[in-house]
Amino acid sequence: MTSLRRRYRHARRHARLQRFHVAVFLTIVVLAYAGVPHVVRVVDSLAGYSPGHYEPKDVERETWVQRSESSDLFARIPWGTVVNVVLFLLVAVVWLTVMPTRASRRPPPG
Repeated sequence: MTSLRRRYRHARRHARLQRFHVAVFLTIVVLAYAGVPHVVRVVDSLAGYSPGHYEPKDVERETWVQRSESSDLFARIPWGTVVNVVLFLLVAVVWLTVMPTRASRRPPPG
């Protein structure tokens, strides 16, 4: 028969391990949702359109320059970016709550 203290320690260790696994799973899901598309977009852009000089016939670039100058900062931020930032903050909060703080074993002076 195991002691109550040993059972408690085993349960705490098992709960910490479960929280760690949830945090790892959440991190993988958020990176797959928010990070991978950006990396793919950058890699695709490296192989895509990249002229060596400005072409005044480029209508898309001209409209982008006009649009970026005329609108304010918060109107240009797409909702997808806001969602990605919130998801990354959620992962940070989960990791901060999962990782234990290291408490000193020495008693306070005094």
